[in-house]
Amino acid sequence: MPSSAYKDILKAQREVEATSRAGLKWEQDEDEKLMTMVKDKIDLAEIAKSFKRTEGSIRTRLILSSVRKMENDNLSLQEAANLFFISEKDITEYLEKKALREERIANKTKITKKTGQNVTNSDIYELLQKLQKNMETLLAK
Repeated sequence: MPSSAYKDILKAQREVEATSRAGLKWEQDEDEKLMTMVKDKIDLAEIAKSFKRTEGSIRTRLILSSVRKMENDNLSLQEAANLFFISEKDITEYLEKKALREERIANKTKITKKTGQNVTNSDIYELLQKLQKNMETLLAK
């Protein structure tokens, strides 16, 4: 869940016409338009203005697209960076921060049972699914 400060920033950005779509979900046609504009080498500021978003959100969208291409199409870091006209450093920094976030989340979601074993949210979800099946079985009788 986004922090209160982040929500306040988004609210302020949305009140300004130039960034009124900041933080909103991207539509499929917007992604396609973004890729066309990037291939046409349109300046990041112009792209942001066109989408009524911040330059940072455009850069982040390009980084996310590059990461997806690396994962789905086996592109190298350099190939992905070149495809989206962003730096390899931007992608690397994003991946490092993502790994740190995931590690923090994993550590935060672990709780210790009386037996001393760690339980993750995934473990709890599986147990709840089993419980639901058991309840459905009992109610069916």
